Amino acid sequence: MAEQIRVLHIVGAMYPGGMENFIMNLYENIDRSRIQFDFAVHMIKENDYTEKIKEMGGIVYELPRLTRNPLKNIRSLYRIIKEKNYKIVIRHTANALVVPQLWVAKRAKAMVICHSHTETDSMLLIHKIGRLFINKCVDERFACSDNAGKWMFKNGSYRIVHNAVNIEKFTYSAQTGEEISREFGMQGRNIYCHIGNFSATKNHKFLLKIYAEIAKLDNNAAFFCVGEGDLRPEIERQAAELGIQDKVIFTGARKDVHKLMSFFDVLIFPSVYEGLPLTLIEAQASGLSCIISDTITSDVIVTENLVEMESIENSPEVWAKKAVEMAKPHDRTCQYENIARKGYDIKSLSKWYENFFEKAAERR
Repeated sequence: MAEQIRVLHIVGAMYPGGMENFIMNLYENIDRSRIQFDFAVHMIKENDYTEKIKEMGGIVYELPRLTRNPLKNIRSLYRIIKEKNYKIVIRHTANALVVPQLWVAKRAKAMVICHSHTETDSMLLIHKIGRLFINKCVDERFACSDNAGKWMFKNGSYRIVHNAVNIEKFTYSAQTGEEISREFGMQGRNIYCHIGNFSATKNHKFLLKIYAEIAKLDNNAAFFCVGEGDLRPEIERQAAELGIQDKVIFTGARKDVHKLMSFFDVLIFPSVYEGLPLTLIEAQASGLSCIISDTITSDVIVTENLVEMESIENSPEVWAKKAVEMAKPHDRTCQYENIARKGYDIKSLSKWYENFFEKAAERR
């Protein structure tokens, strides 16, 4: 039997979010007798994936934050890679600030992969500086979309690696939807939702204004915000100021989002920017209607008649009107073939990764 290959993933924190969920989807579906994932993170948080990673045989290393103690961060990372003899290191990132980590992984003789997960970031100046060096520090360049590849690697070549999902897991179930409806006491309501952690890029302030306008058009409406984050208290206060606090449910982070999607009627996603949001692929697998900002790449639309794009320059009234129209009952049969054909089936991607890692390890 071939020796198990251990791959080191470097991530800020393994707390549920789009990028982290993608990594865990891959981890759950890959053949762990052949490939094992370990993680170097800057923070371990309550209710993150740390315990699940350990249960699956992985190791989680906590490093000093790169932005606070860069020398200690890269020295610790170098020591881990050398002592544990990692042949493959993947840095998942939104910007090129991580160049020192890529450089030190290369110095430690690992095969270095940079995986770009977004197409813009607030740390623009630092990103542009880091981008001058990034192509010299990596062996492979992955991106979740074409825009994310250009953002990170500019004129360098890159490989599109889609944010694939477990399509079967997210397939719509009327029974599951009814169970969740009873849990929240929402039988017969029209459910408008957002799924995403509370950060400025997710545009929750605009979302709440849309919710307030929907409430004027749909007396049967109820609203959900699924996720956690520093901005949550501010958004909760905004709900009260808009007079819709009794209609908005803040669920916190949930580990059963695949079930919630069978309960929701419309997903509203007015992000300022994204890479290629895993949540939107999952929603389409569930046959859930989505209204999304046109700042998001159109590559995310992998089904027919489920996703509508709208400009965040338009008023909340425009978004609300469209959302109410989309809340009407429709066929939620999973468009499995469409999603898989466009490269978003995690089972197929896992097989590709297994072969990729094994060939990469042979070359080290």
